[in-house]
Amino acid sequence: MLKQCLLPLAVTCIVFSGASNAFKLLGPSWENGSVTYDTSFPGATPAGQNWSSAMQQAANKWGDQVEGLNITFTDNGFHACAGYTGAFPEDGNQNASGFYTQACDEAFGTDVIAVTLSRSFGSFYVESDIVFNSNESWSVYDGTTQSALDFRRVAVHEFGHLIGLDHEETNSAIMAPFIGSIFNPTTDDLNGARDIYSPATGGGGNSGGGNSTPAIQISLEEPSSNQAANGVTNIRGWAVGISTIQRIELYVNGSYATNIPYGGDRADVGQRFPSYQNSSKSGFSMIFNWGNLPAGQHNMEVRAYDSAGRTESTSSNFTVHAFDTAFISDPSQVQILSSATVSGNNTITLNQVRAEGKNYKVVLRWNTATQKWDVAEID
Repeated sequence: MLKQCLLPLAVTCIVFSGASNAFKLLGPSWENGSVTYDTSFPGATPAGQNWSSAMQQAANKWGDQVEGLNITFTDNGFHACAGYTGAFPEDGNQNASGFYTQACDEAFGTDVIAVTLSRSFGSFYVESDIVFNSNESWSVYDGTTQSALDFRRVAVHEFGHLIGLDHEETNSAIMAPFIGSIFNPTTDDLNGARDIYSPATGGGGNSGGGNSTPAIQISLEEPSSNQAANGVTNIRGWAVGISTIQRIELYVNGSYATNIPYGGDRADVGQRFPSYQNSSKSGFSMIFNWGNLPAGQHNMEVRAYDSAGRTESTSSNFTVHAFDTAFISDPSQVQILSSATVSGNNTITLNQVRAEGKNYKVVLRWNTATQKWDVAEID
């Protein structure tokens, strides 16, 4: 099954087995449809096929068939983990890939074979990197799956995430949440990519009755997938529709929680989707106290409803890290008792924080997308 990995950025990965609506979009896209990718990928298969060539072939399976998507290649030797871990400093948002024993500074999860790490600002990606698990056996082939993993079909899937596609759990698709006999983008996959980059000829969507413009599009920006959630912060995102969006409902762990106020200023969404009415007033947001949830993993879903009775939803998994008390009202009850430890370029560990008489270790990690330090762990 393809599942989300617990990494500090929005990450999508591919694994072996698992569960099974038309195409789904992650939200961001590449501005003007332009992606430059470093395919300086050393080595070859036992049969002599170059990994770099297979990577370009995988990318071209999208770029050659999607009008408005322009993928170009460089050979500069950039490292896929640059900027994600202190061992590899920031490289100016270069898109790259490679075989590694770890997913940058994190161990690969059980059965995880590849991850796509993406950073976005507003509605646009600024960097996406693909990391392949070197602990697995790899080859390059079409057709039925073999004992060695087919590098190219996995790369096609990960490039799908890179250009903005989420997992497809209903139709036959390369973006399906499992490895199978499909090794090329299907019509559904290409419809999704065309919906992002070539809407004039596009994909039809899954809500618009066959029109090139989906009836509703919705994006949950915070919490992002596998975000560490804590304190009192915003739930936010946007939703647009060919009919008036009437309400946004919030569900936590499958249960209705409340409606989220809708109609906030989103000039960036208005510029991206000018054909939708009031798209520049499409934001939704509300304050949420994550401490009211128990520590651990949770799921959040937001559903948009329009005046024609249609609905569309999106969801995100997140992990709550919190002190024992949901809201500490007395600031004197929180103290830092020891010095901090810095690891890499983006992680600070407060080794001893006392909150209401109990000692904790608090890890802070820089979040480029939100431009702030996130509490990544409280132990």
